[in-house]
Amino acid sequence: MYYRGECASVYVYTDGVDESMVQSSIYNQTGILARAFPAPKYLTMPAVGIDISNYAIKYVFLKRDKGAVSLSSYGKIDLPLEVVERGEIKDPVTMVKLLSRVREENHFEYSHLALPEEHAYLFQINVPKGSRAEVEQMLEFHLKENVPIGADEAVFDFSIFKENKKSYDLNVSVYPTEIASGYMQVLHEAGFKVLSLEIEGQATARTLTDPTDDAPVLIIDIGRDSASVSIPRKGDVTFTANIDTGGDHFTRSIARELNISFQEAERLKRKHGFCDISEGKMVYDGLYSEISKFAEAIRKHLMYWQMHINAGGADADDVSKVVIVGGNANIKGLAEYLEGTLEVPVEVGDIWKNIFSYESYIPNIHASVSLEYATAVGAALRSIHRSS
Repeated sequence: MYYRGECASVYVYTDGVDESMVQSSIYNQTGILARAFPAPKYLTMPAVGIDISNYAIKYVFLKRDKGAVSLSSYGKIDLPLEVVERGEIKDPVTMVKLLSRVREENHFEYSHLALPEEHAYLFQINVPKGSRAEVEQMLEFHLKENVPIGADEAVFDFSIFKENKKSYDLNVSVYPTEIASGYMQVLHEAGFKVLSLEIEGQATARTLTDPTDDAPVLIIDIGRDSASVSIPRKGDVTFTANIDTGGDHFTRSIARELNISFQEAERLKRKHGFCDISEGKMVYDGLYSEISKFAEAIRKHLMYWQMHINAGGADADDVSKVVIVGGNANIKGLAEYLEGTLEVPVEVGDIWKNIFSYESYIPNIHASVSLEYATAVGAALRSIHRSS
């Protein structure tokens, strides 16, 4: 089966898989997609991590000096409306201009790109053991059974999450070639050399989780108009979904309840948060309906994962914790409310946990602002990991 639209998921990712099993469909594509995966020596080059949403381009550049990693530069450029709609580039001319500005002002050359998840698919399948070509051929044969696009319309990748003497259990991720090519095209025209493509959830998981930890973690990345939900295990995302609720929905809910402007509602949201106390009671009341629906949507996705993705057998396990990131993760009282609703420990993410210790280095970015950059950091980490 496949998850689509509300619950779409995929990553285009090749790190951590035995070389004989690295998916080759992307390598065999002619034209622009093939350039996303150059010879391995280029993957060690310092590269900026880029995250493109419906509203902004975010970028992070990490540097390594004498073995220590630090934040070299970061930034965000807001996108005009309708440049990107539901994860698809609609105005490539404007996008090229803005990406060119990012590259020229920061002297970037190489990049790792995180693709939006709205058009992506993920499924699991068991296949007999074989060569890379044999496994790929089996996946192409079964692709149409699991997603509504054929092998000729898609790029796909896989990772092995379990194996025995005779077979592999694979996570298979699929992305429409046309949309992926659109992102590659604008980056190429802006002068970037793109080293890799992957879906946002996988990049964010690299930022926030330990790839050796077998316990599944639920990550919630709260954007302006939507939130993404992903569940990685050992750093490998097995499930991800989109929720059509984000920080702007919370703000508009306050504005409606108190009959005030969006700007004033945003200020009150940041000041009082979701706390049922006298000073912020009216803000709490304005937020309650929207945040309770948001929590219920998360709970339903968690239940789906438990019943379908994580069901049965000795490998079934409960989510160990929930990590929230994104520009609205710092709303006071939100983590506590989600913890009570989901009955799982909830924490605000630390996006530097896999990069450096605060005892030796403090990045020049406020912790609350850094939560917006979890995906871009994860993309940038690919070069750091390759050069380690």
